[in-house]
Amino acid sequence: MSDAIDVTREFLTPVRPWMWLKLALIVFFVGGTGFGGSSFSGGGFGGGGTPSETGTDPVTSVDFAEWLPILIVIGAILLVIGLGFLFVSSLFEFTLLESLRSGEVHVRRYTSRNVGRGARLFGFRVALGLITLLLLGVPLVAIVLSTSEGIAWGLIGLLVLFAIPVVLGFAIVDRFTTVFVAPTMLERDLGVLAAWKRFWPTLTGNWKEYVVYFLLVWVLQLVIGFATMMLLVVLLIPFLILFFILLLIPFVNLLVLVLLIPLLIILSALIQVPVVTYLRYYALLVLGDTDSALDLIPEQRAAVRDGGPDRTGGASAGWDSDGDGPDEDGRGRDDESDPWGRDQSRDDGWNDTDDTVSQDDTGWDDTDSRDDTDSRDDTDSSESDDDRGW
Repeated sequence: MSDAIDVTREFLTPVRPWMWLKLALIVFFVGGTGFGGSSFSGGGFGGGGTPSETGTDPVTSVDFAEWLPILIVIGAILLVIGLGFLFVSSLFEFTLLESLRSGEVHVRRYTSRNVGRGARLFGFRVALGLITLLLLGVPLVAIVLSTSEGIAWGLIGLLVLFAIPVVLGFAIVDRFTTVFVAPTMLERDLGVLAAWKRFWPTLTGNWKEYVVYFLLVWVLQLVIGFATMMLLVVLLIPFLILFFILLLIPFVNLLVLVLLIPLLIILSALIQVPVVTYLRYYALLVLGDTDSALDLIPEQRAAVRDGGPDRTGGASAGWDSDGDGPDEDGRGRDDESDPWGRDQSRDDGWNDTDDTVSQDDTGWDDTDSRDDTDSRDDTDSSESDDDRGW
């Protein structure tokens, strides 16, 4: 855990505003605790008693048939938005992994070359969510249809007991897919199922380490989540005071509402940046400790465990943060001029005009003079080409 703190500190410091903003964008979609399934709850439609003999009150009556098309349209819009968010989240999982590995954040470059992996991860998450929904929805529908005269609380209690292991299993599979299988997909150039097959012997052979990881992360998320919420509340107090004052001014209150929501989202994402970075580095260190062939960050690991990184120089002092081009070992880290991959001659990270250096930390797109292809062609001979898909 202390190693993850050291690696996180070296990645995020010195603070470069544009890099943090790009990380905040990624974190907004990726999230701090892993993407969870959406829960849907609905209330029953209908009156609270039997109609009176004199007829239905035209003021309080609601025609469900008139509202049904509107509800369907609203549900379809929400579904499309949710699936779109999940798709971008699946793409940004690999953007984040590439950033943690290379030490630099290039949103467009890393996202564009991982579209295939992101699409496969998206399909797996949708399938996993549908399986969970069926496991919980079918018994619920059966209970509702079989108890027309009243609510069968005994059956509802059994359904709740059944839902606990289902939801827990969904959380474990989803979490492990995000933090362990996705790095395996990137490192070995595999599809989701093939990556699970590759990761499974590591998981079963070191199950105690992964149980400890899951429990520690669960506790850490509770503690860090509470601390983050308190920090956010403290930071929001002056904004809330100003917000309520400006609400009293005509025409200004609408402008405040329009600006406040994006500001809150950006502030929350910025607070989550070090949290997400630490948790992901911790998972990558656990994965590399249990299987060196799946180690996505060997240079970072060696640097922090050899007495910490040396910022003064030396080829063995750290890792190259410009890990985009392939080198002889296929990992794309070949620049030894600055072991931490930070060009001391660049400016504050907002304007980069050096065309000879490929460390563009300021733009969304990067015109790298080197070959920018994916350097993950060193897959095992036992992993055939048809392992790359489902």
